[in-house]
Amino acid sequence: MSKSAADHIYTLRRTPFALAPVIHSFYDHWDPTKNDVLLSYLILPLITYKPIHKFLQNSNRNSSIRTLLQDPSRVLGLELRVEEFKPITHAALLILNSEKSLLINDDMSVTPQGKIREENADEALMKCARKLAVVFTGENVVSIYRALGLKSL
Repeated sequence: MSKSAADHIYTLRRTPFALAPVIHSFYDHWDPTKNDVLLSYLILPLITYKPIHKFLQNSNRNSSIRTLLQDPSRVLGLELRVEEFKPITHAALLILNSEKSLLINDDMSVTPQGKIREENADEALMKCARKLAVVFTGENVVSIYRALGLKSL
C-alpha cells in the first residue's frame, strides 16, 4: 500500500510530538478545575478546524462559549473530529506526562509544569489554543460538553 505525498505531509502535521505543545499551551492559560483533563479531547478538534480560526483570532476576555456558538458552522462535525483526534490526543497526553510538562492530579485536573516546548509546534495553533482557554474560562467541563452538543467521549 503506497501513500501519496499529501498523506505523508498530513501525518507529519498531525504527529503527537507537534500537537503536544498545543495542548500544553491551552492548559498554561487555563485555571485547573475538576475533570478538566476531558477538555484535552476538545482542543485539537476545535483549533484545527479552519472555520473557528477567525473567531479565535478576534476573541478577547469578553468572548465565551456562547459567542463561539453564535455561528453553528464553527462546531459543525465536532463529534467526528473528536473521534478522529482521540488517538493523537492520547499520545500527546502521554508525551506531556512523560516529559513532566503536565501533572494530572487525583481529581483529574491538569496542572501545567515548566516551559512549553515550542520547537515542533505550529505557532498559529498555539495561539488558538491560548485563546480557546480564554473562551472556556468560567465554564465547567460538563457545561462545555453540553453546550457543544457532545453527549459522551
